[in-house]
Amino acid sequence: MSFHIYDTENNTYSTIYDEEELSNAVFNSIKYYREQTEHFAEKNKEWRENAIEKVNDELKQEIASLKLQLSMSYGEFSSQHEKDAYLNFQERHMHDRLTSRAHGGMRPYLIPTHTGIGTVLKVVCPICGQEEDITDMEVW
Repeated sequence: MSFHIYDTENNTYSTIYDEEELSNAVFNSIKYYREQTEHFAEKNKEWRENAIEKVNDELKQEIASLKLQLSMSYGEFSSQHEKDAYLNFQERHMHDRLTSRAHGGMRPYLIPTHTGIGTVLKVVCPICGQEEDITDMEVW
């Protein structure tokens, strides 16, 4: 009796006449596909971890950007002068990449204090802790 099998290593069909040889061929084929499955499972896990890490990094950046936009859109800044003062403070507090990365690349944040007359606006650097009053009292 003869058996026709596909040889995965050579990409050819073979004819086998011996049952023991057939058994070895089937065993080798199973072994080959098991190794391929394990290889692709490992690659899939690696790609997923890389994709998750990249998405998380992009998500953190997007959240930081949205927080800044939100603080600007809800009237935290009463004037262009306050907005410019904030951006100037931010530029002066661009700490080295290593320090910034350790703190999540955080930007300076605003602390509004509402009074009966207007809003006092302070900006604080989350890395060095320095704060500055950027209130534009001319718009009160």
